[in-house]
Amino acid sequence: MLNKGQAVHHNGGLSINWALGGVLLCLWVGLTFQGLVSAVKIWYISEIFNHCFFVLPVSLYLIWEKKDDINWRARQCTLLALPFIFLQVLLYVIGIAGDIQLFQHAAMFSLLPTLTWFYLGNRISKKLIFPLSFMLFAIPFGEELIPFLQEITADISVEMVSWAGVPLYRSGLFLEIPQGRFLVAEACSGISFLIASIVLGNLFAYMNLKRMTTRVGFVLLSVIFPILANAVRVFGIIMIGYASDMKHAVGADHLIYGWFFFAFVIICLLGIGEIIRRVEKRYLLKQNAAGGNIIADETIGNADAETSIAHIEELKTIGLKSLVVAVVLVLGITKSISINLAGNVAPIQLEFQLPFSAIKQGNALSTWQPEFKRSTRSEFLTIQYENSHFVYFTAYYDGTDGELISTQNDIFAETRWSLSDKRTESLADNLRINNMTLKNGSGQQLTIYHLYIINGAVFTDTKKAKLYQVWLKLQGKPYDGIFLAISGSGEVGDDSIKQVLAQAIHALQAGFEARDAN
Repeated sequence: MLNKGQAVHHNGGLSINWALGGVLLCLWVGLTFQGLVSAVKIWYISEIFNHCFFVLPVSLYLIWEKKDDINWRARQCTLLALPFIFLQVLLYVIGIAGDIQLFQHAAMFSLLPTLTWFYLGNRISKKLIFPLSFMLFAIPFGEELIPFLQEITADISVEMVSWAGVPLYRSGLFLEIPQGRFLVAEACSGISFLIASIVLGNLFAYMNLKRMTTRVGFVLLSVIFPILANAVRVFGIIMIGYASDMKHAVGADHLIYGWFFFAFVIICLLGIGEIIRRVEKRYLLKQNAAGGNIIADETIGNADAETSIAHIEELKTIGLKSLVVAVVLVLGITKSISINLAGNVAPIQLEFQLPFSAIKQGNALSTWQPEFKRSTRSEFLTIQYENSHFVYFTAYYDGTDGELISTQNDIFAETRWSLSDKRTESLADNLRINNMTLKNGSGQQLTIYHLYIINGAVFTDTKKAKLYQVWLKLQGKPYDGIFLAISGSGEVGDDSIKQVLAQAIHALQAGFEARDAN
């Protein structure tokens, strides 16, 4: 029985624990507020990530559900989490400096469970490993898989249509039957189905299945099943269009069929999970009846907790001070970076001298129309070089608004063109350029050559270009850049297109050199 002094001491310790947790939560919100706002915007705007609103509440519920199974008095800070916290905060700073939202969100939503691990310690966090890991599903990530999913959906659905004996012609992502044409667009990739299925699959496996092999198997099923089901959906839409002479499954009902099918897929997946759960339960009952292992929850005695109070308090003090110092330093670095960047904005007056004669504004050769949002300045011209005509496009970003390298920028409109091939080619003077081949539903083929020039340096890889921008920002140097794309009927091996590409690149580099000289 506790006396009055012990009760006061216990309540005081509890208050300190709550205060420490509140400090860590405030530090997380204060440090990552900018990334948190951008993540919530993405959750709201993109239907692919609407489920992210429920991730953190579900994680908290799963933690609350285990409250009676954990000896919370054994909580102790662990210094093992500090190196991970430092790396995550560093990744977040790089994301802020380079305006790379993926870095911001990955660092932010991995930092929260790491701070919880630091606060609760190893023993308690081990019991909460799934609820803490589940927080990572709040990261709005997965849109990068859309091109792959489009291709695999088209491949499987085309194979199914051939099994049905329906004549079909495929041109990239355009699928044409005698009655009409279909496009396996981004909305048909099934990315929403896939991500939601993976999240639900992990949650169902944790809450209903016991054996690790069964859980892993069901999670793999939640990945494969929606991909195959989405291909079946596309196949069904094509067959409905074929049978109804394109009167159905081509307009709004196309989307309605998709959402009904998505609900059906989720119900089927959960039904399969319930069957697996029952089979596993019978298996475990047989194992226990035969004298198999009985799983018992690990408990921590009060005596062990009391003997380590001094050590706990020491770790708590050292860990909290180290964390506060690290966060303050990072906040100071972030602030200095912001001030430094504000004072080193690239000049908007950067000029590029076009070494060709422009015969018309815009594209006079095809329907190709790139879209680079919020660019400082852009040019879209039909040009003439010797006896050949080409389409010349540039989008310049000075660094004050908009992103040169962003998933929101489109080199081509998916509704008109689909990607048939992509590779990197060599030009003169050790220059390299991306070669992209597009096809439309009419079978027309278009070749586009494109690259990025950042502060005079040429890049064909968007990842390297983005990291180079971050490196320039951190040094306080100009990080403005330009996207160049040229389209024409010639191939890279043709002298005219090779000369056009080389001269365009050198002309743009000369603009950066003239800016630096001034």
